[in-house]
Amino acid sequence: MALKKIIVFSLIIYFLILFQTSFLVHFVLLRYLPNLAVIFVLFLSIREKPDEKTALIMSFVGGLLLDAFSAKPFGFYALIFLITSLIIKFLLRKYIRLEISKA
Repeated sequence: MALKKIIVFSLIIYFLILFQTSFLVHFVLLRYLPNLAVIFVLFLSIREKPDEKTALIMSFVGGLLLDAFSAKPFGFYALIFLITSLIIKFLLRKYIRLEISKA
């Protein structure tokens, strides 16, 4: 099940990056281009259970895919995405307690 999620999320991130770098470039508002891959990785990190690692894998894969489309040094976005996802996981595990009651 986890491998299927990783493949589907990788394809989603790939198409978000492709959409961002090929289509949204022409509609820049106030010299700002939203990074759709970061938004998706943040969403995965927040919605995932604290003990799962899918969001960490997806943050690294998404960073590598964005590195392939950018002019920054290779690994820049992978490192940024991974650190961001780790910080979110840490904050969620340490400070937020969600109790799920079974009805």
